[in-house]
Amino acid sequence: MQRAPSRLPSLALVGLVVLACTPLAGCRKGELVADMDYDDPKTALAAMDDAKRDAWVMPDRVVRSLGITRKDAVVADIGAGSGYFSRRLAREVPGGIVYAVDVDDEFRGYIESNRESWGTPNIEPHLAFYDDPALPEHGIDLVFVSNTYPYLRSRVAYFRKIAAALKPGGQLVVINFKHDARVPDNTAPAPQFRTPKETVISELQQAGFGLVREETFLPYQYYLVFQQGPAKP
Repeated sequence: MQRAPSRLPSLALVGLVVLACTPLAGCRKGELVADMDYDDPKTALAAMDDAKRDAWVMPDRVVRSLGITRKDAVVADIGAGSGYFSRRLAREVPGGIVYAVDVDDEFRGYIESNRESWGTPNIEPHLAFYDDPALPEHGIDLVFVSNTYPYLRSRVAYFRKIAAALKPGGQLVVINFKHDARVPDNTAPAPQFRTPKETVISELQQAGFGLVREETFLPYQYYLVFQQGPAKP
């Protein structure tokens, strides 16, 4: 299998192109996914790490709300991009590992070059595919997916692979833009291409996950926590 020729962003950026999937794109018939086209990775990385985003992305509060208690936990950050969340997750698990999952080798190099200066040598850059996270089986305690869900191909099949990568009792977190959110900057897909919360829940049910809880403190995004098995009443 060849690596995807374009990039899987952890944060949507300016220059968005949205495509309807075809069989060649590896999607289910009729599935819509967002795609990204940009010419300057350095500009993209700077936009991902722009401190102005912290006010509404609330990365530190998000990470605290995950309730990670084991300092040796293994976490996968899907669509890691610049490592915006990866470095924060890595500080929560200093004795563990954070797989910074992306399809872009330039992003891998950026994280690899900066993880020591961030004080997070436990970040492991991890190249993957649009339709396969390529994670070790039964090796992950928490899978974290922020602003990446609409870019994934064949999502039900993709998240079945995520399920296979989780340890028993492991959790999956999905954060994504609300359909009607007026995001302060150009970092979100057009509203018609933002995956609705109900679609995420439905697709993940098909992949074997049940909704455990929902956090509501983010102003422009929904925040869902899943485990394998049926939803909690």
